[in-house]
Amino acid sequence: MRRMLTLLAVAAIAAGCGGRAAAISLWTAESQSLVADRQAHRVGDIVTVLVVEKSLTSHQASHETEKELKASGGPGGGILNLFPELSVETDRSTSGKGTASQATRLVDRISARVTEVTPEGNLRIEGERSIRLNRDELTLAVSGLVRPDDISPDNTVLSTRIADCRMKWAGSGPIPEKQRPGLLSALLSLLW
Repeated sequence: MRRMLTLLAVAAIAAGCGGRAAAISLWTAESQSLVADRQAHRVGDIVTVLVVEKSLTSHQASHETEKELKASGGPGGGILNLFPELSVETDRSTSGKGTASQATRLVDRISARVTEVTPEGNLRIEGERSIRLNRDELTLAVSGLVRPDDISPDNTVLSTRIADCRMKWAGSGPIPEKQRPGLLSALLSLLW
């Protein structure tokens, strides 16, 4: 009885499909490989850039300067008798020390498009992402050259593996405006 119901169900499904079953393949003309992962390799492909940048710069400088000038003279003869004994002495010394350090850390992900495949087989990529939060807008842009060997099986590449890498992280809106120095502070920093 079960077998009969199963056959009737299959016949009903076949009749609903116009009497013939359609064959659907997982392999299409656009498929690259049955066994390899899909990685960016041609113009128009997308690759995910894992931005992992960390930089630490430090600069120290010091100087010391001492200058001394001594001059003296005695009473002159003839016309120079009018001048009393002359003596000049100056000492000047300066010293200073300065230290500047800056630490930057940027961690993010951005998708970039392959815009060119160079004759050597490297991929030129460009990507930009803008995020609007209330009235603030943050923009991250990245571009550079990537070797196909540096693209991992999950189609990602580290930013440290991008040659001629150009990254720009900029913001506009009320919060970035507040981080800029005021007019008076900027003027004073120019003078000192």
